[in-house]
Amino acid sequence: MGRRYTVDIDIGGTLTDGLFSDGKRMWMAKVDTTPHDFTVCFFECLREGAGLTGHVDLSSFLGEVAVIRWSSTIATNVLAEKKGPRLGLLVSPGHEDDLYGEGKSSAIGHLVIPENITTVKDPENTEEVLAAIRALLERGVRRICVSLEGSFEQAEGERTIKRLVEKQFPDHYLGAVPTVLGSEICRHPDDMTRTHMSLINSYVHTPLAMALFKAEDELLSQYNYRRPVYIGHVNGGVARVSKTKGVDTTESGPVFGLVASAYFARRYGLDRVISLDVGGTTSKIGVVVNGEPVMSRETEFFGIPLKMPWILLRSVSLGGGSVARAKDGKVALGPDSMGAYPGPACYDLGGKNATLTDSFLISGMLNPQRFLGGRRHLSEERAREVLQEHLAGPLGVSVEEAARRVIEEANRIVEETIDRTLEEAGYTREGFTLFCFGGNGANFAASVADRMGLREAYIFEIGPVLSAFGSSVSDISHVYEEYPFLKVSDGTEKEVWSIIEKGRGRVLRDLEGEGLITADATLIAEVTVTNGRTRTLEFALEPEKARAALSEASSGIIERVAVRGVSPVPRVELREEPSRPYDAEPGDSRRVLGKEAGVYDWNDLSPGATVIGPAMLESETNTCHIADGWKLRIDSFGNAVLRKGEE
Repeated sequence: MGRRYTVDIDIGGTLTDGLFSDGKRMWMAKVDTTPHDFTVCFFECLREGAGLTGHVDLSSFLGEVAVIRWSSTIATNVLAEKKGPRLGLLVSPGHEDDLYGEGKSSAIGHLVIPENITTVKDPENTEEVLAAIRALLERGVRRICVSLEGSFEQAEGERTIKRLVEKQFPDHYLGAVPTVLGSEICRHPDDMTRTHMSLINSYVHTPLAMALFKAEDELLSQYNYRRPVYIGHVNGGVARVSKTKGVDTTESGPVFGLVASAYFARRYGLDRVISLDVGGTTSKIGVVVNGEPVMSRETEFFGIPLKMPWILLRSVSLGGGSVARAKDGKVALGPDSMGAYPGPACYDLGGKNATLTDSFLISGMLNPQRFLGGRRHLSEERAREVLQEHLAGPLGVSVEEAARRVIEEANRIVEETIDRTLEEAGYTREGFTLFCFGGNGANFAASVADRMGLREAYIFEIGPVLSAFGSSVSDISHVYEEYPFLKVSDGTEKEVWSIIEKGRGRVLRDLEGEGLITADATLIAEVTVTNGRTRTLEFALEPEKARAALSEASSGIIERVAVRGVSPVPRVELREEPSRPYDAEPGDSRRVLGKEAGVYDWNDLSPGATVIGPAMLESETNTCHIADGWKLRIDSFGNAVLRKGEE
């Protein structure tokens, strides 16, 4: 039958999502994430996909799979939980504490302990360098980062140290120590940024590589799957494990949720979109303008600053598992979470704290029989017990009122985080549409849009696995980038073209390393210019195109020059269906937030169906509250559009 299936898996902090497609249909799966070994949930999700597509076992399914793409928060979790290896760092004298930044670096104590930072005055002094290396090894260091001052312009000192380490501790020795150079990880003139990037990459490398290579090895040895597993990158593309740096994958799962939002913004012709992804542990907020995710000029990971552009994606510790408690006569929510295990009290797996999920259940916003496709029955009794103990009793209110206050606090936190994100992006609320997805996102759509004065919100039929969908519309992508910070002038063109030529060679080499035919790839140059505002110019790799682009820029600072090579792989393609307007009839009813509400099954509604709130729209994996005064319509993609009033 050939290889007709695409597989996209997104490993989150609480649940692992899968999206499977044969080009005509899509199937969704959710399984518990297994933090002790991410390959367990990876293969469990694959088995779910095999069953959903009608295969008797995983081997027969994989025999028909054309491509597997894997995005995850593994790197993020390693950083958050401080589970990386013991690192050593060599820097220039005088920068042991600041790592070339202002004040003490926040990376110290998080990624590297102070006693494992040492200085090298003269990289050519073999005795000095070896003494520093031996001291680090005696303290149990497993990876060494070298980041010397000024190595963007002159990296020979770093390379000299690396050659010496490799000569003294070659790969075939058990004591071989990987050595990472800041100048190789990041071509940026800021010494602090290069240092932090090399530390982040080294810190997440080993745990990430172990999980990814273990998955590839098991696919080959147990299932004879000989195709590569493609790993999601923060640049919105994918690449095989052997061509992926650890730092490339940081937050790749949430980034692909934003990629999916940009995809739908373009399909709907929406110029301004707020992307809200609410999972089990965290919520992620991004901004899409003119069909593209908004970038921030600088970013940080867990307080570690990087002076380089990054996709603007802000997080808040709020999800279905967020712990709710009474504090000073009010509801406090998070930042701690019950995770996948034991999970919220209503899972009945031993959880003893009240959570947002327990509040949704008691408020009628979750169907206890349909959670995770009916595989897990939710206990209203346990939810009621913990809400009474931790909130209703201390606050002197009913359990229902306590649950309502928890949900209201969750909405407030989301609204506040969205406002901060919009302000950082340089926008106000005006003219924006809200996209809500993730396992819990749809239940926020109407309430958050109402609080913010937005008249329209979208929820998605595949919303619980929308990040996996984001990877399903992604191609293999390799990027070479430098940050020259050049002033636009008559001589700029030559320097920019030199970087582009270097990038062309590097990108073609990486594509060839994937076993791809480079003639099938598309190569594009990207030049980011700042002159009062920041914009990115894109053009084909031709000197006259570069000349025209720089002429258009005319003045300003060239912050970034990049070459992007894209090679297509099988993708999911969405089809629109004919729409026929009609008023849907509820299949059931229940009380939701104290009001009687009709309950509608998403699977029974066809494009054009209209539902008027108060109501609940639910499926095996998705639940949406339609507030009083709001109307929902199923569109031609099978998604749901919520609008305020009678529009």
